[in-house]
Amino acid sequence: MTLPEGQPKIVFFDVGDTLVRIDPSWSAIYLRCCREFGLAVDETALRKAVDDASAAGFWDSSGPFAATEEASYRRIKAFDERIMANLGHADLPDRFYRRLGELFLAVEAWHVFPDVRAALDQLAGAGLRSAVISNWMWGLPELLHDLDLAHHFEHIVVSSRVGYDKPHPEIFRRALELVGLGGRDAVHVGDNPATDVAGARAAGIQPILIRRRRNGRSEVRPKDSTDGVPVIEDLSELAGVLGLGEKTGSAERTARPEAAQPGSR
Repeated sequence: MTLPEGQPKIVFFDVGDTLVRIDPSWSAIYLRCCREFGLAVDETALRKAVDDASAAGFWDSSGPFAATEEASYRRIKAFDERIMANLGHADLPDRFYRRLGELFLAVEAWHVFPDVRAALDQLAGAGLRSAVISNWMWGLPELLHDLDLAHHFEHIVVSSRVGYDKPHPEIFRRALELVGLGGRDAVHVGDNPATDVAGARAAGIQPILIRRRRNGRSEVRPKDSTDGVPVIEDLSELAGVLGLGEKTGSAERTARPEAAQPGSR
């Protein structure tokens, strides 16, 4: 499926499950921190606690909220406290949660999908601009720098530094203001229909839904391709959707099985 209105001038990207994924899992990061602090935690119970907390929602994302580093930390700490309280550890010191945040910002905690760099290079070679719009904690720009991805993007627009989460249109509007373009000149690539597709549309931006393969099976579902939203399985297909010619063929389609995860830090 090719975009009906031709090529955009800029491509905005979500981050979690679009450019990177946690490696190997969210619960593995929590487990590592628990072991560092000598906490006895059952791995099955930990996975369930993470799943339950994420299903209940990270926080009220309606916005606006304080766009400061400390406010960002307090928001994720409250989420982490719910998980640890469910495991019987309700009174952990602040240094536990600070350390947990450090572990989630470590390069080794993230896997960059193998199609990402080739796709970003191809966009740049075709004269298209790139930027990030992501619901994430304060340290995302530094993490993308450490992952050797930041140089691909003109701007890294992070919800915690803007005061609005996707799907609120304000975070998309701020990104458009930064790049000096209107919604008709942009597309947004993301994996979440509720935040990426609906949010982009509310700001007048054409969304592209990415449904990456998990455990060797496609996550693309027929209902995802309705209402004029192109659906891709990886970023090697993006060039074709944007009308840039042959898609990048050198990237692997799947590097390894991908664990389900609740969202983005």
